[in-house]
Order: sequence, then C-alpha cells, then structure tokens
Amino acid sequence: MWISGEPGLTNEAAAYLGSLNPIAVGSDSWGRDAVPSVDGDKVFYGHVAFLKENGIYILETMNTGPLAGQGVKEFLFVPGQARLKGAVQMIINRAVIW
Repeated sequence: MWISGEPGLTNEAAAYLGSLNPIAVGSDSWGRDAVPSVDGDKVFYGHVAFLKENGIYILETMNTGPLAGQGVKEFLFVPGQARLKGAVQMIINRAVIW
C-alpha cells in the first residue's frame, strides 16, 4: 500500500537539521519522516521539530527527478503565492526554478 512505509528522517536527524536554521526543508516523499518510525522515536516528530520548535517550512511530495536527472546541484526555488487566506498548508502546483 502507498502509505504503508517510506524512507525518511529519524527524530535525531530532524532535530539536527532543525538546529541548522534552514528556512525550509523538503523531500519527494509524502511525509518526510520515516514510516514506520524507528523504535523509540515519536511518530512524525519532524513536523514538531521543524514547524513548532523552529518555524521551518515543510515541503512534501516534491518532484525533484528532473533536477536530479540534469545533475543540478544548486537552484533557486520560488513557490507560487498561497491563494487561501489563513491556510496552514497549501498545494503548490507551480514554482519557478532557476
């Protein structure tokens, strides 16, 4: 089943990345945290470490295949404007990448 498992971050890795003060973190997976979680880890703790504890934006299900296929190592990502006032999450279906 599609949501039965995915590779991702452990609680320790999420806390470490959060300590680096990025503006946003993202991945091509649907949850970015490891599913099932490692024994002893809190489920989806990455969301707490990034959003609640550090104010870091989370980007999920990014299609990074074309960039990787072209060997791109650095790029500027500019997401489109959110169209819903007061929303806490947004689907970004268009972005500019230089």
